[in-house]
Amino acid sequence: MVSFQVPMTKRTIIPGVRSRLCAGLALAALLGGCAAPRHNPFALGEVDSNSTVAAEVRAASASPGPYPRFANIPATPKDVRTYQAWKAAVLDEKTLKRDTDAEAAAIPFTLNNTETFAAATRARVLAQYSQQAPADERAQAEAFAAQQAARATPPPAPK
Repeated sequence: MVSFQVPMTKRTIIPGVRSRLCAGLALAALLGGCAAPRHNPFALGEVDSNSTVAAEVRAASASPGPYPRFANIPATPKDVRTYQAWKAAVLDEKTLKRDTDAEAAAIPFTLNNTETFAAATRARVLAQYSQQAPADERAQAEAFAAQQAARATPPPAPK
């Protein structure tokens, strides 16, 4: 174990004093937040008098209606899984994932030596199809299309 010795200077704070200082600052911040005058978030806001529902809002604010009782809380449904069942289902899925990953890792990789395969395939392709198209390819295609259109016989007229 390595220990470091901190030289004593005027700025060094004794550990006990440091913890008391931090606790005092935290307490001051907490009490300062409680003592500061703030807007009450639960107070009713003002109603916009230009609103079309201003009168209804004022009436609803004046008589909020009956408060709910604890008896109004619905009973726990019986067809919901327990947390133990959820935990078991999640663990089953995790086990299935681990098994699937292990099975996938056991499959031998057969896509090795791809350059040899590519070279053999290139050798089987005819030379005329493996060359780049000529610069006037479009003109040749249009000339061929025009030649075929000239040779074509129109179909007979419908009767």
